[in-house]
Amino acid sequence: MGRGGGGGGGHHSSHHSSSHTHYSGGSSYRSSGRSYSHHSGRSHYSGGGGGGGCSSILTIPIVMILFFAYFLDEVLGFSAVFEIERSTVRRDPLPASKCEMFDEWYRDDWGDWIDESGEAASLMYGMNYFYEKTGVQPYLWIMGEEGGEYKSEGSLEELADETYKEMFGIDEGHLLVIFREYPNASGNYICTVTPGYDAETQVMDDQAKEIFLDCIDYYYSDDDLNEGEFFSEAFANSANRIMTKQLSLAQLGAIVAVVIVLVAGLCVLAVILKKRKVALAKQKAQQAQAEANKAKTDFERKQYEDNLETQFVAVACPNCGASGNRIRKATVGYCQYCGTAIRVEQDGTVKIANGSGT
Repeated sequence: MGRGGGGGGGHHSSHHSSSHTHYSGGSSYRSSGRSYSHHSGRSHYSGGGGGGGCSSILTIPIVMILFFAYFLDEVLGFSAVFEIERSTVRRDPLPASKCEMFDEWYRDDWGDWIDESGEAASLMYGMNYFYEKTGVQPYLWIMGEEGGEYKSEGSLEELADETYKEMFGIDEGHLLVIFREYPNASGNYICTVTPGYDAETQVMDDQAKEIFLDCIDYYYSDDDLNEGEFFSEAFANSANRIMTKQLSLAQLGAIVAVVIVLVAGLCVLAVILKKRKVALAKQKAQQAQAEANKAKTDFERKQYEDNLETQFVAVACPNCGASGNRIRKATVGYCQYCGTAIRVEQDGTVKIANGSGT
C-alpha cells in the first residue's frame, strides 16, 4: 500500500510497506516455527522430504555431497541460502545527502525486549552496519500492548506510513521497521518495513524488502540469540545480501545439476577406465605367460638339439675311405659317396652293416 503527498520540485513522498506475519506455537519470545504468510501473497511452509535411489556408482559421491551439505547447514548456516530471498540486482548505497542522520534508532515499548544486559549494544551494531552498508538509516519500533489493535498487515502498514511521515517528514532516506508479537500468543508476530521514496528507489526495492523480512523470519527462529542479537543479525546479514548481487536459485540449481552430471560422468569414466585397466593388465599377463611358455619351449628344443648334436660323430667309410660322413651313435647310416651301410656303436666303433648284422 502507499500514500501520496509531499513537497514540490519533483519530490516524491510515497512509501510502500511490506509485511510478514509469522504464526507458530511457543511459550517464549521466539519459537522455532516456520509457517507464515506475508504481504506479497506467497506462503512459506517448513518441512521437507523426498528422495530417490541412485546407482552404486554414485552412492559414495552422493553420501559425500549430503555430508558436506549437512556440515554447511549445521556449522555455517548454509540453509539461509534457500530460506532467504536472493539478491539478483546490483545496488549502490544511498548517498549521504539523501538521508539525514536521526538521533534515535529504536523504540522498545515492552521495555524488556532490548534490556541493559548488552542487547542494546548488539542491536546498535547491526543497525549501524545496515546504515553503513546501504546508506539507509533504519529505525526499529518494537510495539507493546498498544499493538493489539492492529490485527492485520494492512492496518499495520497504514500505521507505518503515517509514522514514517511524522518521524522523518520529507526525508525519504530512512527505513521504518515495525515489529510486534501478538498479545497472549508468543511465537506469533507481524513485521512491516516501510522505506522512504529515495531509499526504496535506490536500495530498498521489493526484493530488498523481501530479503530483510526473510532475515527477520530466519533469525527469529534461532533460540540461541537473545532479542538484541536476533535483530542485529537480521539487520547486518540482510544488508550484506541486499548489497551483493548473487546467483538466483535457478542458476544455483543449474550449477548443482551440472556438478552432479560431471560427478556422475567422472564416476562412470572412472569405472570404465578401471575395467579397461584390468583388461589391459590381464592381456599383458596373458601375453607375458605366452612369451614365457614360448621361451621355455625354445629352450627345451635347443637343449634337445644340442644334446642330439653331441650324439653325431664324423665317420670315415670303411668301404671307400671317404670322410665327411656324420652318423648318430647306436644307429646305421649310409656313406654319402658309395652308399655303404655303416653302423656306429655307442662307443664310436664303426662297422659295415649288412642284411642282419655287421
